[in-house]
Amino acid sequence: MDPIAHDGLLYLSAADVERAVGPERTLFVEAVEAALRAQAAGDVVQPLKPYLRRPDRPHPTDRIIAMPAYVGGEVHLSGIKWIGSAHDNQEVRGVPRASAVIVLNDADSAYPVAIMDGSFVSAWRTAAVSALACRYLAPESRRLAVLGAGLLARTHLSLLCEAWDRPEAVEVHDVSPQQAGSFARWAREEHGLTVNVHDDAAGCLRDSDVILVVTTAPEPWIPAEWVPRGSLFLNVSLADPMPDVVLASDKVVVDCYEQVMRPGKLLHTMAQQGTFGPDRCHAELSQLVTGARPGREKPEETIFFNPIGQAVGDIACSAAVYGRAVENGVGTRLER
Repeated sequence: MDPIAHDGLLYLSAADVERAVGPERTLFVEAVEAALRAQAAGDVVQPLKPYLRRPDRPHPTDRIIAMPAYVGGEVHLSGIKWIGSAHDNQEVRGVPRASAVIVLNDADSAYPVAIMDGSFVSAWRTAAVSALACRYLAPESRRLAVLGAGLLARTHLSLLCEAWDRPEAVEVHDVSPQQAGSFARWAREEHGLTVNVHDDAAGCLRDSDVILVVTTAPEPWIPAEWVPRGSLFLNVSLADPMPDVVLASDKVVVDCYEQVMRPGKLLHTMAQQGTFGPDRCHAELSQLVTGARPGREKPEETIFFNPIGQAVGDIACSAAVYGRAVENGVGTRLER
């Protein structure tokens, strides 16, 4: 049996994870890129993730998701992310909307080697996917519009500044003016950026080059007429754009077509209506990373990026955190 199975189980708290990663977050971009290269090579296993929902909690973000995967290549670890979410957590319970636990397993013996708080990993993995999408799909101009000013807005902006490029200006809108104002103050103090708060979403998107949507909206509400030509639309929170946003785009890129085409998701619903299918999907993100498909080819292209969130990215990012933790002696060893 692999010696790794006899070292005990490494437990990493949220603070341990942050300490292991350190101040530079590009680790997550590199890990996601490694996962995508393994995916392009067919060296991953990623079952469709099941959603655990309660009938008395119908909000689309009220669920627990199991996300198992094996990532080969330089990662060579298996694992699962168990991520829960409740839309009213912050308001009713005073805790963040989402929480997660990640278990890593030795790929050969199948023994668990680490268990860690997954909230930090999950947020930064999500941002890393968007940063990679910007690398291949964003226009040269750097005017960023942000709809939704919560945790994901902050992780995205920080990682875009570090791994992509500093925005020329940031426009932000949130249904909570206080949250939008707090985000603007943070962005100015943390990154020295010019940030403008908007009362209306349409005004926020006007003249933007990259649109980042990270809300908890339960239904589509953004029409195509609000989306500037030549922009990149990062559909991170999935439920916000109306179908005409997709139809008006010159290219549609996803992280994984099979995973994106789940019942209830935008592109699956459009496929059922006969307005979307494989022929309308320009590429998966792994194809852009490997050069199998081109990214942005013309400045005037309007591009829609729809990530569903892949377990392979979570496992690769967790593996990188685990490696840093072992190297630096971070975490607590638990007996089996």
